[in-house]
Amino acid sequence: MTFLNPKHGTFKHGTAVLLVCMFVVSCDDPKKDKPVVIDSQKLKENIVKVNQPAVVMENDEINAWIKSHGYPMKTTGTGLRYYIFKENKKGKEIKLKNEVSIKYKVSLLDGIECYSSDKKGPRIFMVGADNIESGLHEGIRFMKQGEKAVFVLPAHLAFGLVGDRDKIPPKTTVVYEIEVLEVR
Repeated sequence: MTFLNPKHGTFKHGTAVLLVCMFVVSCDDPKKDKPVVIDSQKLKENIVKVNQPAVVMENDEINAWIKSHGYPMKTTGTGLRYYIFKENKKGKEIKLKNEVSIKYKVSLLDGIECYSSDKKGPRIFMVGADNIESGLHEGIRFMKQGEKAVFVLPAHLAFGLVGDRDKIPPKTTVVYEIEVLEVR
């Protein structure tokens, strides 16, 4: 096939292909000009739907652990379970921005101990401010100085999807046994 060449009366085949390519490239793609709109509500619903079986399984495991230990635990709206087994009515209350010192033991639901203050010394942190597990920040605020408690932190309140990249695997529930030594 030949095309009209102004000089010789025909175009070469390669010239025609080049012209077609230039035309296609120069055409505006209306999809490229429109911004991508993400329906955040739909995204949240999809995330919940995808993770729902894992959450149900985790809750079943936590409930079985609580039942096997016989703890009368309370549950918060976030899913934290806690039981204060040694109260101190006269102890100093813990509030946001207080610095607290705690003795602790962190273990998995199967009983494997991961960390403890016996090996690392007391943990000192500022409530609500330091970069620690959100479940620990939440649970400690139910306590007073001198009290002891057990917290069960679902994965999303503990080390989340990645674990701590050391002793706590990804998507793992952890159990904290805590004694509040000091509140400043």
